[in-house]
Amino acid sequence: MNALTQPIIAVQPLAKSQHDLHNARSLLDATLRFVRQQKTVAQDPYVISRFGALHIRIEVAAALLERAEDFFNSHQDDTEISVVIAESHLASADALNAVSNAEFELTGQRTVLSGSLHDPLRWKLHLIGNFRLNGIHPPSVRSAV
Repeated sequence: MNALTQPIIAVQPLAKSQHDLHNARSLLDATLRFVRQQKTVAQDPYVISRFGALHIRIEVAAALLERAEDFFNSHQDDTEISVVIAESHLASADALNAVSNAEFELTGQRTVLSGSLHDPLRWKLHLIGNFRLNGIHPPSVRSAV
């Protein structure tokens, strides 16, 4: 069994998304505080735009997480549930990665964050794409129950 065929665990299937989103928000806040202390850097148009883009990434991840929570709690279609959970995982991991990179670029420091090697993100892209393009159903979110 690999990350593509492994069902999403029904107990707290969105915990990873919630964790990544929380970390992304915390890192962004810490980076904002640091950059605000550097008056000239805080006025740089590139830096200003970068923070706008990061904020949008986090908000998109939060919206997809909320959508996934709604689907998990109210839909019976296991396929759609599995796909929206994968979308949420990808968006929150992408937001965290973007904020982590910005933290390093703007502060010269990188906060060490734990990753997940048992469920690689590239397989989530495959799962979503294969369903949307070819109609191939992913493993059921509820099959582990």
